[in-house]
Amino acid sequence: MIPPIVKIYSTRAAAGILAILLFSAATGISNNFFLLRFGIMVFLGAIAINFLTLKCRQLALLSLAAAILFNPYVYPNLPRHIWVILDIITLVGVVYAAYWATDPYKKGTRFEEYVTTLFPEPDFVIQDRTRDNSKYLKRHVESDGHPDLVFRSQNTRKSFAIECKWRAKWAYGKHGELGIWWKPYQAERYAAYGKESGMPVFVAFGIGGSPQKPDEVYFLEAERLHYVFLNQSLIKSGQTPTRLRESLI
Repeated sequence: MIPPIVKIYSTRAAAGILAILLFSAATGISNNFFLLRFGIMVFLGAIAINFLTLKCRQLALLSLAAAILFNPYVYPNLPRHIWVILDIITLVGVVYAAYWATDPYKKGTRFEEYVTTLFPEPDFVIQDRTRDNSKYLKRHVESDGHPDLVFRSQNTRKSFAIECKWRAKWAYGKHGELGIWWKPYQAERYAAYGKESGMPVFVAFGIGGSPQKPDEVYFLEAERLHYVFLNQSLIKSGQTPTRLRESLI
């Protein structure tokens, strides 16, 4: 199995080379358009494969379609300025798609959005969502350390908070056991938040698949996570989305 870090860097590298080729084609730096088209086709195919390994199937299909369009053997007879526009659109699209598919913050955001679908309206209301203001203000904002999402059950009128963590796969511990590496101070912070706010705090662990469609999802109380390495058995002892939703509705 390809390590996640290799998938990320290979996708970014392919996107970088592809951007150079598309820029060269758009600006006319090189007059060897057959070679440019061939290179663009090859790297679009490569990035399509990378998107597949990252479980981004729609991006993979779009990249494959673009590879077919840019192939140097059979292509539509379009005016030069139309090809320039296509070059620029493809360049911008590929760069943004690679960033979207590989950036950890974007992955975390997509998993948060997935978790919100597990507690749908009208049974649940989203009271708050952490905004990560520290990234933009360039100084510490206390609320950024709060759990990602706060819900309220419309039936019981009680609130609960959820911190969202997605991992591409199970990690190995020091003795070969499966689990997830963790920062215990996070559990302490979330437990303190729960005590202060008077609401239960859960950590949602998504493992495998993609952030928007994980293979496994478990919810554990923050108070149970005071370990550097969380064994697979501990994670799997958490509640499934259905069980947690039924207990809170």
